[in-house]
Amino acid sequence: MKKFILSLIVILGVHLSAFSQIEYPRYEKDSLGQTVVLLTIEQAQALDNTTDLLALFEKLNSQIINYDSVCVKVIGEKDKVIAQQTIQINKLKEVIANKDQQIENLQATIAKKDETIANLDKQVKNGEEQISLNKKEMKRLKGKMVIGGSLGGLTIIGLILAIIM
Repeated sequence: MKKFILSLIVILGVHLSAFSQIEYPRYEKDSLGQTVVLLTIEQAQALDNTTDLLALFEKLNSQIINYDSVCVKVIGEKDKVIAQQTIQINKLKEVIANKDQQIENLQATIAKKDETIANLDKQVKNGEEQISLNKKEMKRLKGKMVIGGSLGGLTIIGLILAIIM
């Protein structure tokens, strides 16, 4: 029974101490009749920190507005640069396409010139062969002429001598 009574007293003590705590913040009237707010030290410090934060947030807000305008300006300039670079890229692509076509044209021209050079080399070889054949023919004809001229001259001289004699 003692334990029961002791337990009951402890429970009542805890229960009463829980109800005896005052909740803060609360409104009260002071001795002059003015309404005042009572705070705990922690609540007062939190409120002070909050007011400090409010001033910092207001300052930050003005800086953010300035930052936003700078960002908008930078984005606008970036868009201009991108547009200019896009135009330059398109022009360079056109130049590359033009250069590729010029390269193809030059390669075709080189191929035609190589073909022409090959044909000219064949003509030179054919001309040299023709000259070689003509030289051989001329030597043969010169040989025949010398032999024929000598025999004809000797025959004429022999006839003249035969007539004279």
